[in-house]
Amino acid sequence: MKKVLWMAMFTLALGIGAQANLMTNGDFNTGDLTGWWTWVPDSETQSITVQSVVAYDSSPNVLLSSATDGSWQELGQSIVCTAETLYTLDLVYNSTGWVGAGINLKFMDSGWGYIDYEWINLLSSSSEGTGEWTPFSATFTAPAGAELVEVKLTMGGWGSLYADNVSIVPEPASLVLLGLGGLTLLKKKS
Repeated sequence: MKKVLWMAMFTLALGIGAQANLMTNGDFNTGDLTGWWTWVPDSETQSITVQSVVAYDSSPNVLLSSATDGSWQELGQSIVCTAETLYTLDLVYNSTGWVGAGINLKFMDSGWGYIDYEWINLLSSSSEGTGEWTPFSATFTAPAGAELVEVKLTMGGWGSLYADNVSIVPEPASLVLLGLGGLTLLKKKS
């Protein structure tokens, strides 16, 4: 029995150390928008592209740009989530001009029924972009009943917003609790 418990604890430790990014192509290293969808309301003055000129880590990143203070544009993808689990969202960004930006999270059940919404502010449109790469991190908890979350990087204003290394991972504490629950069940069986 001790061997089984040690094996389970070892497997849990490996799982915690190797948490996978739930986002597809969050580093944009494919050189395109594979895994992402876009919404650009004014294709004459706004665009979302992958570029390498203003690079964070010498690799491609995404650029949301707007020549006018028009409608908000969005870059997003839908991912599977676990209800009542804490997640960490990380990215790096760089902005120029007068842009406002944030992360829009829309939680849904397995049938795509709306459950809840959360806005995470990234940039206020009242301040001018610095042109410097800035790390950003935030946490959120998927609400009860949530099985999917639509993650949208949203930008408004005029100027440019660069983003790279977008990741969403479950918090280790959530994984530990799941693992401890499994270990408890194993111990009760013996």
